[in-house]
Amino acid sequence: MSQKVEAELIDLDKRIVSRKILAGDVSEKELQSLLKKLSDVSGNAEEVCLDENEK
Repeated sequence: MSQKVEAELIDLDKRIVSRKILAGDVSEKELQSLLKKLSDVSGNAEEVCLDENEK
């Protein structure tokens, strides 16, 4: 998998990635390898309250 493909997959919607897998542009194995390389940024998440009464 080229660097260009890796960069494109990180920024794409999961539906587009699925289409690329179905078209054979990238394999499921390559995608899983790329996903393992991504860092965990869950610590940066903030809780969002959608209730209008809570401000």
